Amino acid sequence: MKEQVIEKEIEMEEEEKIGKFKWFLFVIVIPLLFTITLALVIATVAGFNVFGAIQKYGTNIPYVSEWLNGKQQTTDQILQKTMLEQKAMIDEKTQQVKKLETTIKNKQSEIDTLKQEIQRLNAELIAVRQQQEGTTTSVTKPTVQDIVKIYETMSEKNAADIISRMSENDAVNILASLSSEKVAAILEKMNPVNAAKYTTLLAKRAEANTIR
Repeated sequence: MKEQVIEKEIEMEEEEKIGKFKWFLFVIVIPLLFTITLALVIATVAGFNVFGAIQKYGTNIPYVSEWLNGKQQTTDQILQKTMLEQKAMIDEKTQQVKKLETTIKNKQSEIDTLKQEIQRLNAELIAVRQQQEGTTTSVTKPTVQDIVKIYETMSEKNAADIISRMSENDAVNILASLSSEKVAAILEKMNPVNAAKYTTLLAKRAEANTIR
């Protein structure tokens, strides 16, 4: 009997505690939260910046101001770091663009030099042809050998670029007149297709000369 009485008393105490908690929750907490939420909604609709005011007046409250300032400082540091990274990336890309522009200028200069060399050599070659086809000859006039001497002293790379742009007949005439070492160096600077083509043509000419 005593145990049953004790158990009932414990149950009654627990029910009393739960009843007080429910009363506190439904009578105080929930109405208070509802009132605060309603006040925030009304203030926002009325155009009052509630959160801005909290931040403004919160800076005067100990601990709260420290939290707000720390948060602002962290945001500023992140923004500053991002800006520095973006600036470094822009500087790097700018340097790359400058290097590419310099490379393009150098290549264009080489192309212009080659074009001028081609024009000069073509003019000399035309003059030699006209002299050979004419009815009169002169010892002092330029000959094919003069053209050959020019190619002998020219760099192999430039000679390879120029000869590749000539007709096959003119190219073979010049190559056949050059020394074996010079021809080998020029063919080495050509792309494989042109090198193979002119090697075959030179071989055919050498074979024809042997038969004669």
